[in-house]
Amino acid sequence: MIIKDKITIRQFTLLTFLVMVGDMILIYPSLVTTLGKQDAWICSFLSQPIGLFIIWILYKLQQTSPELSLIEICKKLLGTWIGSVLSIGYLFYFAIGAAICIREVGDFMTTQIYLETPIRVILIMLMCSLIWGLMKGLQTMGATSELLTPIVVVFMALLFVGLLPNIKVSHLQPIFNISRVHLIETVVRGAFTSFGELLVLTMILPYVVSGPHLKRDLLLATFCGGLLLCILLLFSLMVVGPFLTQHNIFISYTLSQKINIGNFFERIEAFMATAWLIATYFKSLLYMFAFVIGLAQLFQLKTYKPLILPSSLLMFALAILISPNVIFYIETIMPAWVDWDITCSFIIPLLLLLVHRIRFGKNRKNQPPPERLPT
Repeated sequence: MIIKDKITIRQFTLLTFLVMVGDMILIYPSLVTTLGKQDAWICSFLSQPIGLFIIWILYKLQQTSPELSLIEICKKLLGTWIGSVLSIGYLFYFAIGAAICIREVGDFMTTQIYLETPIRVILIMLMCSLIWGLMKGLQTMGATSELLTPIVVVFMALLFVGLLPNIKVSHLQPIFNISRVHLIETVVRGAFTSFGELLVLTMILPYVVSGPHLKRDLLLATFCGGLLLCILLLFSLMVVGPFLTQHNIFISYTLSQKINIGNFFERIEAFMATAWLIATYFKSLLYMFAFVIGLAQLFQLKTYKPLILPSSLLMFALAILISPNVIFYIETIMPAWVDWDITCSFIIPLLLLLVHRIRFGKNRKNQPPPERLPT
């Protein structure tokens, strides 16, 4: 193994939760409401069982070889050449995923908080912290998640409590006013834009201390993350309505600006921004970690640390080049990203499970039963 350190199941569970909510805290309501309108909250809840099934498929694939990562499993099941080609595709997926998360931080900070600051300055500051995290290793990431996850949970709870006086149930009416096609599309989008991106966890599972409740805790963490996003979407619809939810990509930040209880408890948008930055930081960090580790495994290197700096420079360049502005990101990247998630996190893992069943399932069936010792 390239990495000798291991993280505990609790640390892995917290990292899973942070990756699950990640950048979705701000953009999930807008993504789902685009097609679902006022029924988006129903579609979001309906997407949760599908999302958990996606996680179960990814877990079953990784458990075919628990000591191997996704890149190593591809090479094992498909051979050196075909497996390497598929591995390069997954590395590209991880690189683009990290670049998008990094770019989202830059766009958010320069359009909502630091309006006069060049985006490259924000990205350089973020990249320095990401490089530091990669250099410290996976064990430090897990320990840091134990410290920072409660902050995200508390700040989100403050947001929900502060919005209670502003909710209007009438914004959810009429119910079931969308076509079946849009209903299905919204459910699929709600499942794969949040759960599908947890594909990155297949690069971390080999470095988790084995335990009897790993699968249970993994599914529980994703369920809690999905439930939080559903509640956030529901509050967004009830407070500002479907139109503003659809057309404001940073709707959660806008919601936090509307909180005013007794002219005393108000202006907590900094708390909301902090929670989002923490979650997005860990999501970017794990995507970069998956890219660096996968690259080292693809070329069978003994260590991954020499790849950190050049990979970080690549991510910085991709974050600048991937989108000229926020509008291009919303209209062009996100619709294609859903299809990419479906392919990478569901269709290909199912095919890999089928290949494993064909190659190794028959071998086990053809083996003669063990001889019984005479009594």
